Amino acid sequence: MNTIICSHCDLVLDSPSLSPGQVAKCPRCNRTFAKASFIKADKMFAIAITALMVCIPAYTFPLISLHLLGITEETNLLRGIVMMIDVAPVVSFVVLCCAVVAPLLLTICIAYSSGCIIFKKRPPFLEYILKLTNGLIHWSMLEVYLISLIVAVFKLIHYADLFIGNGLYFFIALLFLNLSMINEYDNKQYWEYFRNG
Repeated sequence: MNTIICSHCDLVLDSPSLSPGQVAKCPRCNRTFAKASFIKADKMFAIAITALMVCIPAYTFPLISLHLLGITEETNLLRGIVMMIDVAPVVSFVVLCCAVVAPLLLTICIAYSSGCIIFKKRPPFLEYILKLTNGLIHWSMLEVYLISLIVAVFKLIHYADLFIGNGLYFFIALLFLNLSMINEYDNKQYWEYFRNG
């Protein structure tokens, strides 16, 4: 039988077999150390598809417009990455990976694996999708980019007129959808479907 460690008191326990909705409490600290919940594949699929639709305007619509000395310049996320390549190629690459590639791939992987559960399919490469999803969760960092953008806005606001573009609203919506996916996603349940379903 598999073992599990209580995250509160570090007691080593046998991994319980639970029905959906049940919880297991630690005999030492009486805290919940395992719970079985219903797999929310339809909810995850809906969030992922919505996030994929929001990605297009979030990445291509202008985030902010800057008006300085009679010139107005507006930029979106992808254009900002391209503009940074000459000045800071490493930063540009990290932003591309953590704000575009990882969130987009994560969304596609969750949509795909959730769709497999909904339509009761088990393709042979689902195992690799689940492994990739587990890794991408740690690299999807839209919130870091948004905080960096807010810091830049506060620094530039004294030198130029700044206007919020429609892309920023879509980007914030994408951020909330991404955080919802990460919060709701239960890798263990998806693996159980792959092994037993």
